Amino acid sequence: MKDRIYIKALLLFTIVFLVNNTLYSQDADDNWVAGIGINTVDIRTPKGVSGIFKDYANGSIEDLNMSGAFVRVFVGKYLKKGVSIQLSLSANKIEKGFNYSEGDPLLDDSFFAIDTKLKYDLNRLIGDTAWFDPFVLAGAGYSKIGDTSNFNLAAGWGFNVWISRSVGINLQSDYNHNPQSTATDYFQHSIGLIFKLSFSPRFNWRG
Repeated sequence: MKDRIYIKALLLFTIVFLVNNTLYSQDADDNWVAGIGINTVDIRTPKGVSGIFKDYANGSIEDLNMSGAFVRVFVGKYLKKGVSIQLSLSANKIEKGFNYSEGDPLLDDSFFAIDTKLKYDLNRLIGDTAWFDPFVLAGAGYSKIGDTSNFNLAAGWGFNVWISRSVGINLQSDYNHNPQSTATDYFQHSIGLIFKLSFSPRFNWRG
């Protein structure tokens, strides 16, 4: 039941934004993008910086959560000098908690998150390309895992690979941290399609 509510919220968010952008984009120089995709969530409990990097780089996929309505939608607006702002909504189902190993009992917790992040286009530093846009990001958000709600700080990286003038593939990976030592942190990895809205040659997204 909760998964259905989250799906409806994600679809309503997407529809409202697209309708609003249709009205706005005539004067916006095409500095809006929107996207939809899937996400995985890796739950962990804060245990120091070294533990975070060890967990991130261990290459294990058995503790990744990707079930239920594992949908992510986002919109972004270019600001200036390589900086853009991104708003995203995502849903998932948490079955594998922190330190999960194959054979452990599965959980049954819903997952919902809304995040706002600032992104910086690394092409500003390494040189522009016609099809590849790497970026770093940082921001904050709200998440609800089961009956527990948290406000999180987030940082991560990602890239867009443009397969046409207005359609690309978006990959993003970030770490979401709650400052409370007893809180639940998580990695979130996502992949999906990204669309430049009302493309115009006057605007360069990497600008």
